[in-house]
Amino acid sequence: MEGQKIWTNILSELKKRVSSSTLKTWFGGSYVLDFKEGEGKRTLIVAVKNSFLKNQIETRYFGEIEKIGNSNAGIPIEVIFVVSQKETKETTKNVPIFSGIAQSVVSRDKNTETFNLNFTFENFVVGPSNNIAFLAAKQVASQIGSIYNPLLLYGPTGVGKTHLLQAIGRAVISSTIDAKVLYVSCEKFTNDYIGSLKNKAQEEFRRRYRGVDLLLIDDIQFLAGKESTQDEFFYTFNDLVMAGKQVVIVSDRHPKKLGKLKDRLISRFLGGMVADVGTPDFEMRVAILKNKCSGKGLVVNDEVISYIAQACSGGARELEGVLTLVLAATRFGSSSVGLSEVKRIIGEGSSSFTTEATEEIITKAVCSHFKLRPMDLASASRKSRLVFARQILMYLLRKDIGMPLEQIGQVVGGRDHSTVIHGVEKVENAILANRTLSDEILRVRSLFRQ
Repeated sequence: MEGQKIWTNILSELKKRVSSSTLKTWFGGSYVLDFKEGEGKRTLIVAVKNSFLKNQIETRYFGEIEKIGNSNAGIPIEVIFVVSQKETKETTKNVPIFSGIAQSVVSRDKNTETFNLNFTFENFVVGPSNNIAFLAAKQVASQIGSIYNPLLLYGPTGVGKTHLLQAIGRAVISSTIDAKVLYVSCEKFTNDYIGSLKNKAQEEFRRRYRGVDLLLIDDIQFLAGKESTQDEFFYTFNDLVMAGKQVVIVSDRHPKKLGKLKDRLISRFLGGMVADVGTPDFEMRVAILKNKCSGKGLVVNDEVISYIAQACSGGARELEGVLTLVLAATRFGSSSVGLSEVKRIIGEGSSSFTTEATEEIITKAVCSHFKLRPMDLASASRKSRLVFARQILMYLLRKDIGMPLEQIGQVVGGRDHSTVIHGVEKVENAILANRTLSDEILRVRSLFRQ
């Protein structure tokens, strides 16, 4: 078929100008849908798997393709890209080199960590504590290797870092043909490297980790103190980034706070995008609980949801643990769960769940952290240190226990609701712009959440 021959020639020429992995990423699975000859002009209609590939090809390579096509065809040729999938029952063993059946998941490899099927962008609850990390993750998934490279997500345990990490991998696999995605824990990377030294298989190790389009590494803090492994990761990191491949890393702390990590690694991490995934506030915990209840088919009224959200100060993982405990205790048979039953279950289930925080407890924690007295927070003083502490108190009373605006105003000296709204919003905006403030609020929370 002449059209297919022309397209094969175009790809062969293009292969001389781009890497093999690039060719497979963007053109794998493409095929000629139609070829028309007219007076003094030919039209080649090429099908690709999805609109993302179509847009990327037209943006990045259209001019080059047209130039190659015209030089090889003898007469002008117009190349048109459309979205279509070839219907075939052939197995991948019989597929030609440029047909590129999309990989399912690289985690089929027995030596690779597996993806959690529930860890997708669609299942991730977004709020003030994680919206920047969420947006950055989505952008990276749609433009691997060209934006925020590396992307480093950090935050305390159980707040959704691994969820976002895996969501990136799943999104890339589903949208990009022949994408080579590798998701491993840092501990796995370390063990593989040690094993390669022991078995004299360093080349195999390097092919495995440096031959991917997207490398996802969880718990990078595990590298601290392991000097030779840090060196190997540094060279792996450099090879991938310089080749235009994407690296996404998760840590429990900001890179600057990762002790015993070499300066050159920290410098590389800070050279990309560093995004904080914080502990969810009260409203966000309510949203997470409702999302998880829906997924589990559990009927829970708003009063119970609010109680659990106040009693559990951690992230999504802790909230899911409470729901699992409730489900187990009710023997999965109840069509609904009552507040008294939930209080009993939480009270008996684990010491990690706290009783509801109160105005007095939170005020005492803020005073202790800032070394102030309650009367200072309620005073008319406009000293910057007092204003800041007062706004933190407003924020915590509103976000952690859902106190009404008017009542918060009375706590801080009879101020009106507009002042309280301003104070809460100022702290919310400051958290987005200043990651250290998020850490400071966590320290205050730790004083009233045991």
